[in-house]
Parts: sequence; C-alpha cells; structure tokens
Amino acid sequence: MRFTTPDGVTLHATVRTRGHDRAILVVPGIFTHRDCREHRLLAERLLDLADVVTLDVRGHGDSGGAFSFGRREPGDVAGLGAHLRDRYRRLGALGFSFGGFHCAVAAAEFRPFDAVALVGTPSRLFILDHNLLGRGLARSLRLAVRRERRLTRLSPLPALPRLDPGRVIHRLAPTPLLVVHGCDDWLVSPAHARRLYARAGEPRELVLVPRGLHAEYILADDPEPLLAPLRAFFGRHLAP
Repeated sequence: MRFTTPDGVTLHATVRTRGHDRAILVVPGIFTHRDCREHRLLAERLLDLADVVTLDVRGHGDSGGAFSFGRREPGDVAGLGAHLRDRYRRLGALGFSFGGFHCAVAAAEFRPFDAVALVGTPSRLFILDHNLLGRGLARSLRLAVRRERRLTRLSPLPALPRLDPGRVIHRLAPTPLLVVHGCDDWLVSPAHARRLYARAGEPRELVLVPRGLHAEYILADDPEPLLAPLRAFFGRHLAP
C-alpha cells in the first residue's frame, strides 16, 4: 500500500487482511522497518482480531523522505489513519517507542483512532534517564546484533517536535488507551509509562512487563507477555 503525504512524500505500508471490518495501524520505532522479523510476528498474531497495516515511517524502509524526529510523522500517521477509515469501520493504533510518540500525538491532535496502544513510548524526548547499568542493556545488545536492519535517512537539521505525548495524552480520552512498558527497558525508563498513564484520562490501562526490554525487543526476546495484553485490549475495543 502507498500513501502520499501533503508535502509529497510517498509512504509504504504492508496490509495483511482477512477481510475484517476493523484494522490496527502499527507504527514501528526509529531504525525499524515494517518487514523485520518482530513486526511479521506481531502481524501474524493480531490478524485473527483485525487486518494489520504496518507502516514504514518516512525515512525508513521503502518510504521516501527523511525522518524529522517527530515534527511531521504524527501528521503522516493521522493522514494514513483518515485514509484507512474509508475502508474500515473500526481502527486501532499501535506504536512502538518513537512510533508510539507519533501515534499518541496523532491521536490527540486529529482523533482518527478508536483505540490506542503505546509500547516503550517516551513521554517526551531528550530526557537522559538511560539505565546503562541495568540487566536490560546486555540482553538488548545480543538481540541488536541479530536484528534485520535497513538504511534509515535522517533529517540533517532536526528541529524539536511541536508537541510530545506527555503534554497531549490527556486529550485522547475517551479513546481507550493501553500503555505497555518493559521493566528492564534501559533506553526509555518505565517512569515514562507511569507518567503517561498518570496524565491520561479514562479509560486507560497500564501494563509493566517483568524482564521486558525496550519496545520491539520485547517481541524478539519473549513476545507472549506483550502479545497477551495487546490481544485482550484490541479484542475488547475493536471487536463488533
């Protein structure tokens, strides 16, 4: 699937379908693409609940343009969400790390989704709370060596995003929100998840995954503790 943004950038997405009238738009994290092993596994495990649309964010995978560090990507996600609403009765969003950043801001600003799940998402950027001494770093490095990577194109002059999830998360309500975070996430502290949950309105859920790593690394390390709450959440809020 191809989608062209208002500024002329062509984005690519993979649509996996079983003819559902509902879909989940998955937005990977930075330096990750839609066809990596983790996102193939995720799509396969969600496909009985809804069609799954996995996006290459601008500057990633097959999509054009350059990654703008959260300046343009939320608008891209919202635009694709509006496009998908012409095809589906119910639409969820699932974002990982920086992809969760985009989903949260898009959902708060444009409200294209019926349910939103965020995994390993920072409440805002440039907070130096990395845990380099925790057990999660060593386990993540082993998985990073095996990750299927593609070249990522970054904006040469990045500007700060206009909004961040921590400032707008309260505006998602009454859209159902699920916040999931790994307890061993060395890159984005679990404090971000607690902060997002505390600032969000109802209905909201918080799941802290024991021994869980950062974002997609949970899928690479031990996917079931993440897949179970995701399936339960979308099953409740997207099902007929």
